[in-house]
Amino acid sequence: LEYHLQVPREYFDAGRITFLSHNVYASFPQQVEIHYLLLMHLVGDAHAAAIPAQLFHGLMGVLLMLAMAAWSRPGWPRIATVVTTGTVPWLAYVGCLAYVELGMLFFAAVACGVLLDHLGNARYALGWRALLAAGLCAGLAGGCKYTALVIVALGLGLAYLFVSVATERQLWQRLLPYAIGVFAAVCPWLIRNAVFTGNPVLPFACNVFPTTQWTADQAAQWDRGHHLPPESAGLVGRLGIGWHELFESHMFGSALFVLALGGFLARRDRRAWLLLVWAVLIGGVWAAMTHMPGRFAMPLVVPLGLLAGGLLEWNPRGQSLFDTATTEPPRLLRVPVLLVVVIGALLNGSFLWGMLQREQRVGKDQVPFEAYVDATQTLVQGHPVNTLTPPDAYVWLVGDARGFYITRKIHYTVVFSRDPWLLFAATGATPVECVDWLRTRNVTHVVFSWAEIERLRGTYGFADVVMPEWAAELKAAGLEQVDQIVLGDGKIVSETLAVTPR
Repeated sequence: LEYHLQVPREYFDAGRITFLSHNVYASFPQQVEIHYLLLMHLVGDAHAAAIPAQLFHGLMGVLLMLAMAAWSRPGWPRIATVVTTGTVPWLAYVGCLAYVELGMLFFAAVACGVLLDHLGNARYALGWRALLAAGLCAGLAGGCKYTALVIVALGLGLAYLFVSVATERQLWQRLLPYAIGVFAAVCPWLIRNAVFTGNPVLPFACNVFPTTQWTADQAAQWDRGHHLPPESAGLVGRLGIGWHELFESHMFGSALFVLALGGFLARRDRRAWLLLVWAVLIGGVWAAMTHMPGRFAMPLVVPLGLLAGGLLEWNPRGQSLFDTATTEPPRLLRVPVLLVVVIGALLNGSFLWGMLQREQRVGKDQVPFEAYVDATQTLVQGHPVNTLTPPDAYVWLVGDARGFYITRKIHYTVVFSRDPWLLFAATGATPVECVDWLRTRNVTHVVFSWAEIERLRGTYGFADVVMPEWAAELKAAGLEQVDQIVLGDGKIVSETLAVTPR
């Protein structure tokens, strides 16, 4: 609501793609979001495209399953791969939102499959064209999410080179078309950023590509916000987080890891080694270079899912997947493996059902669950900003950047970007001058989202000037309270203030 849908909405309203100084996330690659923008144009309205955008993302998950099936051996191995992968709770959790992960995973799966074909010397997969195609798909995955440039494009390429049997010259001949494909797929986003800001990878590498659009303080805040705190940054801390996010949280499901390990041990050929090396690189980069949210490790689903099906491909001599000598596993092995697949799927489904029930209970306290059949209109009509302000209002949001369902003219700033009003206040301007600053820009209302401000201040950081005491001074200087949401313990969640005339 502040990025994946809101940014395409701003492009749609403006009639063009432009730099958004108030939303640094708009500088990320937008391989999936650009389709959300297309949907907005196809239906002629940003809000009417919200549910189609969610469905589009969900359908990318369907394509992911088709790709996983396409590069699995027909029969029981294919069934095991699809069931094990398709029931991973993360896929459903993000799949019902207008996010980007399923698009990233789809492109990653196709890139991996093409390399597996090339590795297996399939007659139709030989030559530089296959490597170029794999690079293009890996680059498209990187166009969905910055982290995929390292985890998918670089990690998959390194895994392929690791298991390739070739001379040094042949390795370079294979690496070049793959790298060209990656660059060709991701360069439109790099060119856009370079034109808008001078930094092709904003908000990263600002010391290499300095820009007036991103200060040293912002770069430091970004680094702090995307690194683990010192008490968790050590090896023990990272191992603890990894154990929790991958195993204890149930978002991946334990069957995925058990079957993947078994699949590798059953095959042990170059295909299995490529998948294992790629999975290890994904986990290593995730643990070493990110603040380790479980969602960032989702690319593990592709190599682990393909390995899981390998447990039903009996290959005791380590023969190639494309060798006809590969045999069916003994029946005594097949039955327990399929039992693990079924039990894992049922446990994942039970976990997701519990999550759904919790969401329904929360939703019924606010909006009847049945109302989500027409969710867009419900959320637009019931949004507090839309109900508390007149249609011609110009609303300045402080803290909450989720502007997608607001139909008034608004200004918001995501936490890592800089709010010009708050920058003005930080220079030592008096409350009267701060209110006058709003008046000169025809701002009619200010919304302080105190709960969100407190959350951001405790995580990513927030402007020091924004405190309840400052808001009280602003009220005395010309802001008039319109509404205030207060919890039972007296804690103020948010308040809406009107800018009075001089």
